[in-house]
Amino acid sequence: MDGLAVHPLLQKIVNSMTVSEGPSNRAIPTNSQEEANLSAPGVPLLTIIVPTYNRADCLALLLATLRSELAGLDSEVTVMVSDNASTDGTSEVTRAMQAEWPALVVRRQFANVGAEENFCSCVDLVTSRHFWIIGDDDLPKRGVIRQILALLREREPWLLYMQSEWLVPVTGPDQGERVGELRTRQLDATAFATQVHVWMTFVSGVIVNRAQLQRTLQGQPIRRFSGTSLVQLGWILPLLRADGLFSYVSDRCILATKDNSGGYQLLTVFGVNFARIVKESLGAHSPLARILIKGAMLRYLPGRVWSDRRSRDERFLIENPWPAMRHELSSFLLFWLIVWPIGRLPLSLAQPFYQSWRVFHRIDRDLERLRDLQKLPVSR
Repeated sequence: MDGLAVHPLLQKIVNSMTVSEGPSNRAIPTNSQEEANLSAPGVPLLTIIVPTYNRADCLALLLATLRSELAGLDSEVTVMVSDNASTDGTSEVTRAMQAEWPALVVRRQFANVGAEENFCSCVDLVTSRHFWIIGDDDLPKRGVIRQILALLREREPWLLYMQSEWLVPVTGPDQGERVGELRTRQLDATAFATQVHVWMTFVSGVIVNRAQLQRTLQGQPIRRFSGTSLVQLGWILPLLRADGLFSYVSDRCILATKDNSGGYQLLTVFGVNFARIVKESLGAHSPLARILIKGAMLRYLPGRVWSDRRSRDERFLIENPWPAMRHELSSFLLFWLIVWPIGRLPLSLAQPFYQSWRVFHRIDRDLERLRDLQKLPVSR
């Protein structure tokens, strides 16, 4: 396979095509030799990880798009598909694509190990400087990847965040708003947390610097938050805490399929688990932790709480998150001014709180887009 001979771990994946071990708690290696290897000639700049389960049609579109966008870049970018023991036509899709694109790495789990372990087992095997997990139902817009690669080479950001455009259905890389030259801001940890807040949990929008992650984990396992539906915070928050260089792309680079997730307790994950993990990782009273939690309460939770009250979304599990939410969020004034009234007052009294939040949210979003339009593209 082109470009894989110098990467023994990736070759091992292709040869075995299965995962013989169950979940482990080992951390990403941190020895100096391993770090030096990431800078050696021939090491890919980026690994694109595509976890997938029973979405053969979506996967076929994503792989066809990646193959087109990455033409001539096999030595710089590795694409790794991890099939979580799909029962549809996923195997046929990956076999057909490998026949046309030999550099594609495909692995199949021995059984459905869950989405979080499917993520982590791929991260364990990354040998490039950066990695990017893309959902199998999401899609990078045309021309984005090459600009992102140039940004990674030039800036080496610790985390890079790209905005998304949410559509149903996602049909191709030319859909939605056209993306020209990317408008990128270089931010410190405080500005990055303020800008991105809870959306850093959306894996398709985040590229991670593995070289820097090795230095910042300090022996912590990447699986430390398994079981919370937010395992990705195990590699995002250590980098944020270390306060390095972060890149924010104002353009909506990712086509994300709207309303296509489920199977977990939504308010528990984002109203309880997110706050608990952030406090544990950054310190309960740290400015960064408070920025992230406030961002979730101000820009995300009110809409989800109101939607859950008006008509329960059958995609998500039944839950009663309020005792735990109160425990995690009661020290924040925003909880009592916005989240609690929308979620706990009688509907007739809660509605004015929700309508006021909607007005704020619309103005805040429009002002943010105006600020983005005033930003110049990153200099080359």
